[in-house]
Amino acid sequence: MKRVNKILLIYEMICICLLLNGCYDVYPIENLGIFVGVGYDIEKDSGKDNDVTFVDPAEIPMSHDNGKPSCVYTGKGDTIYELVQNRMKKMPTKFTVGTEQIGLISEERAKYGIMDVIDAVLRDSKSNLNCLLAVTKGKCDYYLSRDNNTDETNSKILYDLLTFSHYANFFPYGITAGDVIQMYYQEGRKIFIPYIEIVNKKPEITGLALFDADKMVYKIPMNETRLINMLRNEKSKGYISLSASSDLDYFDIDKFDDFSLIISNSPIHYIDIMTDCKRKVKVSKENENLKYSINLNITGDLFLNTMVKQYLDKKTIGLIEETLNKKLEKILTDEINKIQKVYGDDYLDLGKYAVAKYGRQKDVCSKDNFQNAIIELKVDVTIKSVGRNSRL
Repeated sequence: MKRVNKILLIYEMICICLLLNGCYDVYPIENLGIFVGVGYDIEKDSGKDNDVTFVDPAEIPMSHDNGKPSCVYTGKGDTIYELVQNRMKKMPTKFTVGTEQIGLISEERAKYGIMDVIDAVLRDSKSNLNCLLAVTKGKCDYYLSRDNNTDETNSKILYDLLTFSHYANFFPYGITAGDVIQMYYQEGRKIFIPYIEIVNKKPEITGLALFDADKMVYKIPMNETRLINMLRNEKSKGYISLSASSDLDYFDIDKFDDFSLIISNSPIHYIDIMTDCKRKVKVSKENENLKYSINLNITGDLFLNTMVKQYLDKKTIGLIEETLNKKLEKILTDEINKIQKVYGDDYLDLGKYAVAKYGRQKDVCSKDNFQNAIIELKVDVTIKSVGRNSRL
């Protein structure tokens, strides 16, 4: 009996120690500075490119009613964690990381280089690898501290903007910090991040930021971004169209029974299709050059038609699909040629397939190999439906 009592006493002591230990160094949530958005920026101290100060603003929700949903604290320093110390001198709360929804990189910072940002996020186990990233035109502080006339934080607005961007323009499901780390360290890949600007006093995705290693080298406009997204992403969604005023050259008019509207120059005569785009890539070698075969399988629903007057039977649908194939293969092939000859680097994410097939550290994903590569494109468009109550 005494032995049982001793065991129970030891058990109670252990439980008390565990319970007391769990409350050590813990603060109420209202005393915590919970980051929901961070920015990475620089200030040039002189005309020299290397003489810079790192500037990182951080947005924190407000727990009291002062008319603003959040406040921004900014740190400055010669290193990332030096500016963290500088920022802590201004904060009345203990800051906590791992809750960031959004990470912003100013265009100036992106062009200067983000190697230290990537390394810091990778090494700090508390950093949130799932936070979404974007490159901004202008200073990050403005995007996090501007008056948005809502009860939401600016970080939440930007997070939602990037989260739901994949429903159009063939964007992927958001580029996270973890994705960028993989793009940077994996052989045969290049970093690409959505580019945001303030348009009519609201944030808007206006293109892509393309990187060489850790430095931004190109800002791609939105019309070209759609094409690169189609060619690069494994799965994506977006709208494709045919217009009587601009796409007449792709039509084989003789195959249509009624082409009076097709040959019209009116901009109101067009077709819109909501599509799902899937990419498959095969790689081989032809003589000494790499050969990539890209197959785009595009399926969708025809949501609008003011151009083809005749009844949309299977024959007519087949002719529209054929026309779309011609248009997409032409404009996407032109984009591939531009990427090879003008940009000169693999922003189509093809090199990873060559590395997977021929092995790492064999220079198969070099710029020269990409520029000299043979890239073939095959587009297959399938229209599943022509709209409500009109199933094929």
